Amino acid sequence: MGHRVTGLIAETKSLADFASTHGLHAPVPLQRGLALLALRPEDIDAFLAPPLTGHAPGFTYLSEQLVKELLILSVHAPVMYFETDYFGGAGGQGAAVFAGGKAMYGPVWAASGAINAALAHWGIRSDAGAPDAFDAIGLGRHRTTDGWVED
Repeated sequence: MGHRVTGLIAETKSLADFASTHGLHAPVPLQRGLALLALRPEDIDAFLAPPLTGHAPGFTYLSEQLVKELLILSVHAPVMYFETDYFGGAGGQGAAVFAGGKAMYGPVWAASGAINAALAHWGIRSDAGAPDAFDAIGLGRHRTTDGWVED
């Protein structure tokens, strides 16, 4: 079974405003006042003009144009970008955190741990009910970007 999710995590209002501005679907609430805006390729195409260039190593969608958008979005509230791409136990994940119009963490691509490290950098930790920060905010709910869009 695979795990392939691409999206943004931020405060609900920040992502709702971003989605509305760019004609995207609504973000899905997570734990701790956060939300996830799943990004399918067609969603990224809706607000970034091709060709997209300067992709961060390991990432499929994190281009220099998307980074510029995330830097603007982060001026008012922190935002985390992430991708997962696993199938049959092989693959990897990546994350980057932006705040105050600057990159605060990453982008980092690794076989595992990049998302939890980004969440920890942002101050999100696991709790008694979750083994890690990923599960503490509810990211384990769906294994695909489309699953999050349909939520």
